[in-house]
Amino acid sequence: MQNRRRRVVLWVLAILVLSFAGTDYYLRGQLYYTKRVANFIYLHTWQTLFPPSGPVKLYVRMDADQDYRRLHLYWKSHLPEIFDAVARRFAEEFDIRLTLLSIGAWERPDGLDDYTDILKYAARKLDRRGTDISIIMTGKDAGRAQDSRWVDAGVAHELGNCVVVGDDALLIHELGHLFGAVDYPPGNPFYELKTTYSYQYAARTDAIDPENRARILKHKYRPLW
Repeated sequence: MQNRRRRVVLWVLAILVLSFAGTDYYLRGQLYYTKRVANFIYLHTWQTLFPPSGPVKLYVRMDADQDYRRLHLYWKSHLPEIFDAVARRFAEEFDIRLTLLSIGAWERPDGLDDYTDILKYAARKLDRRGTDISIIMTGKDAGRAQDSRWVDAGVAHELGNCVVVGDDALLIHELGHLFGAVDYPPGNPFYELKTTYSYQYAARTDAIDPENRARILKHKYRPLW
């Protein structure tokens, strides 16, 4: 009887774990929540016991969708230029060395218009080709009138490995989310700060406030997988 109960309990736990993993995969892509749990455990155990030091070297792939390529006819030379500017900032401020390993073109499927949906799709479907970070550039919202206080032109898997960018000026903003940076929406005490993480100034400055700078430094050594 006791063995039977044990088997039942184990089966229930297995079903819960598999259900969680399956839901996690299909809803967010590549076990997003599972990765965040693993990153949290790493940060508060191994990294605390054995503090790492020195530069972090990460390889990046950039892919441009059909709308972005139409907007930037010379996208193959344009993408390395905007990437290099951001990579220099990350190297200078955080000692995170970003190397652009490859660029490519991808066709965004019809009906895939929401930034969050693009991110979910990209995290699951796009091959990063051995790189650590995937950057998806889209031009689907170019020319759309926007509220001057609000810019909805990018999204990232916070502490993940994939970002979608619809405005070149937001590349540094979205990459910072991969290392723990957070946004300051209206009502947040830091909303008035002239930082790229304030929704008021997101695309109007590339400044990074001290609080988010500390967050990025704190998470710079986390596993990217």
